[in-house]
This record gives sequence, C-alpha cells and structure tokens, in this order.
Amino acid sequence: MISQKCPKCSSSRIRRGYRPTPFLLKILFRYNLLCDNCNWEFKGFAVPGTVSNKPSRKPKKQEST
Repeated sequence: MISQKCPKCSSSRIRRGYRPTPFLLKILFRYNLLCDNCNWEFKGFAVPGTVSNKPSRKPKKQEST
C-alpha cells in the first residue's frame, strides 16, 4: 500500500474528498483527498483501492440501556 500523508499536518489519516474527480484525472490517479485529522482538502496521487471513501476511525458504540 502506498502511504499518503497530509501536506499540512503530515497525518496518515487520508480519505477521498467530497468533490467528484473528473474521469481524466482518475486515469492519471489524481484524486481530491481529505485529511481526517485537520479536515484539509487537497489534490494528490493515489492508486485506486488504497484510499477509502469512509473515515479511517470507527464511530464509538453507544451503550444501550
């Protein structure tokens, strides 16, 4: 897996951003990426399948009463 890092905070918690990526840029492996740590959206190179759509942390389970 290729390790992606945020250019702003150097965090490795990266996922695909909210904006759609044009088809031509997908062919060149250039995606809109989003840092889960500082919430900064940037463009970067990523091989498909190495960066997920979902946040990298799972939500906390709520206790049932």
